[in-house]
This record gives sequence, structure tokens and C-alpha cells, in this order.
Amino acid sequence: MNPTKEEPPQIPQENNNLSLSTLHDPPSTTKLKVPQNFQKFKSSQSIVIPEKDEGLVYEEIKDSKFKQQRLPAWRPVPTILSIIIVFSFFGIAFIILGIFILIYAYKIKKVEIDYTNLPNCKINENCTTNRTIEEDIDQPIFIYYQLDGFYQNARRYLKSKSIDQLTGEADATEDCEPAETNEEMGFNKSVLGNILKMKEKAIPCGLMAKSFFNDTFSFSINGDYSRYDDENIAFEKDKELFDKEIELSKQWRNITDEHFLVWMRPSGLPNPRKLWGRIKGDLKKGDNITINITNNYDVNYYEGKKKIILSNTNIFGGRNIFLGICYLVVGGLSLICAIIFPIGYKIQMSKEKDL
Repeated sequence: MNPTKEEPPQIPQENNNLSLSTLHDPPSTTKLKVPQNFQKFKSSQSIVIPEKDEGLVYEEIKDSKFKQQRLPAWRPVPTILSIIIVFSFFGIAFIILGIFILIYAYKIKKVEIDYTNLPNCKINENCTTNRTIEEDIDQPIFIYYQLDGFYQNARRYLKSKSIDQLTGEADATEDCEPAETNEEMGFNKSVLGNILKMKEKAIPCGLMAKSFFNDTFSFSINGDYSRYDDENIAFEKDKELFDKEIELSKQWRNITDEHFLVWMRPSGLPNPRKLWGRIKGDLKKGDNITINITNNYDVNYYEGKKKIILSNTNIFGGRNIFLGICYLVVGGLSLICAIIFPIGYKIQMSKEKDL
């Protein structure tokens, strides 16, 4: 009797979402169906980070290293030897630097000519003066004019000018009080010679412009006028700032004139010294300088003085003896301290031994 063959068990298909071909695929390529509402569910969820208590944050800041002054620091303990070394080093260095500055300062040569009360040089007249060079002066040689007793650093004086007007806005005179109009400025002719209306706004306006130094000079060395030059004497920034197109027929003074630009940069000292020009080449001993002066600027009402100064420069600028003296004084005081401290230290140690 032949036994009956049983059929192999069938795999139920109703709950199987994988096809036969999928079963033979490698696991890495198996794709599962994602429910449609999964992304919507995912986007609706958010992670809520609990906020720190304000009191806790304040306590953390209060206990920080910076707040409690626990940051790394170097706290040197000075000894008598270190004090002597430091004071001696600075003392010697300052003295050497002071001597160096003084040597260079005395190398600068200067010729000073006071023409305030020259007998042949009256106000509103032309005059001539001569000067013989007594020692060689190396180039570069600059020509300055100086007004003694003229305080160009007064607050009210400094405020009486209009930067907006000087940079192109002709009607901007609000900052020029008490010299806003041509009548208040005291000028009735323009640069071109036409008559200005006295009630119109002055260009330029203000006390600084009104007090502009209007003496003029020309120089000749041994009869040669070509060695004198008064161009490129103003700062490039000033020339760029004031180089605006305002009609000259409205200006009593050309605001782009370099002598005017030099004047409008105020001096911080009571005796302002302004650059006027340069002398080309060196001056030798015995050279004769002839100066032609148009004397327009009156300083007698405030008992001032007018001077012409010829001077050269070096790497430290003009002649400055005060700076070298300051370095010598500070260096000397440092060396005195380097001597006094060990003496005081020995006295104090002897007192402690006696105790």
C-alpha cells in the first residue's frame, strides 16, 4: 500500500508585502513603504529645550573665573636687585636718547628776522630787508612766518568757521557767528575785483578766515629769485577737502589758495608758526638774502610781533631742545632712584637687626 504524499505547507500571502523578487535582493536594496502621514507626523514634533533659570545663570556668571578674579596672572615680587636694574636701565637709556636728541637739535640752523617795527616797513606799504648768512645751512630749508602773542587756539575763535562752506556749500554760514556777511567780515571786493554785496553771506566766513595773515613775501639769494618756491606747502588732505568749484566772483579770498589752507589749520601754541615756502639748495656762509615784504597785517593793537624764520629740519622735525632736556631729567631721576633705594634698603635692614 502506497503512502499518500503530503503537500508542502503554503506560505500565507495576505500579510506578506514582499514579492519573491524582493526576497532574493540583498538587504541593502530592500525598500520599505513609508506611511504617507509619517512626514506630517515628524514635522509636527519639536524638541523643547528647557530654559535655564535666571537665578542659575546669574550664579554661574557670579562664580566665573573672571568675576572672582581667578584668571591666570603674573605677580612679580620686586627685590632690591631688580629695582636697581630697572631704574638703572631706564636711566641710562633716557640719558643716551636725550643726548642724541639734543645733538641733532643743535645741528638745526635757524635765521630769525623780526620785521614788526622796521623803520622803513609801515603798515600797508612795501619794504625790503636784507640778511647775511653767518653759517652754512643744509637743505631742506623752510620759510616760516610767526605771530607772537596770537592765540589761535581760543575756543570761540576755533568754532567760528564753516567746514561745510569750505567743502562746497556756499550758503552754509551757520557756524560762522559773529562774522557771517561781507559787512561783518569787512570786505567788499572779490578775488576777481568785482564789488560784493555787503548783506550777502561771505565766502569764506568766520573769525578764522577774517584774521587771515595777508602779508606777502618774496625772496632772492644773491639776487637769484628762482631759488624761492611757495608751492605744495599745504597738506594733501586739506587740498582735497577744500578743492571745490565755488565761483571766485563771490569769494573775497580764494579758499583753494595754499597759504589760506595753511592758515585754516590752527596752531595749538600761543605763537603760531606757519609754513610760507622753501629755499632750494643749501645756504652758504656769506650768502645775502633779500626779502621783499608787503606789510598789510597790523599786530600793534594787541602788541604782537611778526617774524620771518628760515630753518632746516632733521629726522626729529624742527629744532626741539625741550624734548631732549625732558629725557635727560627723567633719566637723571631714574639713576638717583637706583642709588637711593639700596641705601634705604640697607638702613632698613640694619634697623631690623638691631631689633
